[in-house]
Amino acid sequence: MIVDDITDDKLPPGTRLASERDMLVRFEAGRGTLREALRFLEMSGILTVKAGPQGGPFVSEPDAQDFAGLLGLFLQLRSMPFNQLISAREMLEPELAARAAEAASEQIKAEIADSVAGMKKFLGDEENFLAENDRFHSAVAAAAGNELFELLISSLHVITDGMPLGVSYPLERRAAVMRAHTAVADAISAKDAEGARWAMRKHMREFHRYVKEKFPDAYERPVKWRDIAPS
Repeated sequence: MIVDDITDDKLPPGTRLASERDMLVRFEAGRGTLREALRFLEMSGILTVKAGPQGGPFVSEPDAQDFAGLLGLFLQLRSMPFNQLISAREMLEPELAARAAEAASEQIKAEIADSVAGMKKFLGDEENFLAENDRFHSAVAAAAGNELFELLISSLHVITDGMPLGVSYPLERRAAVMRAHTAVADAISAKDAEGARWAMRKHMREFHRYVKEKFPDAYERPVKWRDIAPS
């Protein structure tokens, strides 16, 4: 019912919801039930609950990290190995790159190109380089024009960067990723759907091979929720 209120009234992030007293009356719920509901929504990224006189529940904006956390819980309960997530990306992302080449707006093309420029700038800085890497894959998925796939790919990317599992990206590997992204971005910019598909497929196969050969333990390890869920 709280989520219904948020979506039906189109409440933007940062909107303060009703007080606990008002919610108890409106929803005819016990205090414990209401607080559990608010806690669940906060864990899911839907709300932020602030303490103090000016506090209370505020509408938040769940993102790919929040979705990845929820997805990670289900993946762990199914003992899903890390390599199956890489395989899923290997199947999905080439097709999204092709769609991006056909449908990308000039604004999204500019964001894709800017992420590649950012990777070049931060080539020697692994943390910022990987942030640009995330931005690139999210932008390509967004360019395909399907919000579900954009959210799914962004979430899978959060999980499969593999750093909590010990997967690292030395300078040589980062340079290879930058070259791969450049090829995909150039094809999208040229509206070359087949070229974008081929370049992304090559990129994902190289990533798959890299993790399998260099980090075999992580490759076979089942996904753990604690490695993904927002802290």
